[in-house]
Amino acid sequence: MTASQTGWIPAIIAGIIATTISYAGPLVIIFQAAQGLEPALVASWIWAISIGSGILGIVLSWRWRVPIVIAWSAPGSALLVTMLPQTDFATAIGAYIIANLAVLLVGLSGAFDRLMQRLPAAITAAMLAGILFRFVIDMIGAVPSAPLMLIAMIAAFFAGRVLAPRYAVVAVLVTGVAITAFSGGLSGSIGTPHLTMPVWTTPRFDWAATASIAVPLAVVALTGQFLPGIAVLRAAGYDQPAARPIVSTSAIASIALAPFGCHGLNLAAFTAAICLGP
Repeated sequence: MTASQTGWIPAIIAGIIATTISYAGPLVIIFQAAQGLEPALVASWIWAISIGSGILGIVLSWRWRVPIVIAWSAPGSALLVTMLPQTDFATAIGAYIIANLAVLLVGLSGAFDRLMQRLPAAITAAMLAGILFRFVIDMIGAVPSAPLMLIAMIAAFFAGRVLAPRYAVVAVLVTGVAITAFSGGLSGSIGTPHLTMPVWTTPRFDWAATASIAVPLAVVALTGQFLPGIAVLRAAGYDQPAARPIVSTSAIASIALAPFGCHGLNLAAFTAAICLGP
């Protein structure tokens, strides 16, 4: 097989790793924020952010021929851990809609594009470095609990970079899965899989919820997700598309899915850096 025929393999592996990371950590925050909700509402919430992220990422990537990775707002999830238990869920849904309407207005205004144009390249590169630095810190924190796996995966990465650079990430994934399997980490039952049914929640609008939930959600989406997400794309050499269609389309999708529990869809930053790598 030629390089062009096998070039899709590292891309698939990078996508699997990015998806695994997206669910391994941020989803735990969703469960923390959803404490007290009925299981059907929690399942609908996860359905909405998962289906929304996947479809929107495919549509935007196909339209612009750029690897655009969409995810749910992890900083927004963290905010909801403290805010959601004190708020009726229908009122929270109303706040989600208002937050994403604000994001939509910012996107349509072109203000985000003007900000990105004025942002020096050094700052966008520093944002990317900061995003990847978090991964390094998390890796160091894993040393006491899984030293063998960490050392083996690092060795696999560097060996892969020397022997087959395109498959370095594949080597890391295979090594990690193999060690986990041999250590018994893959044992256990996952239960009987079944399709999730989305649950509609009629939104209720409240000024207090707008101030305490909607405004912070909009701010963290723009500054904590869209800004570094665009910076990652620019640092990888993708000058198009402009921020306007990405921000606006993400906000529209978020509004449409809000009654099913979606608190916000936006550009991924950390996992996008994985997918944009060589």
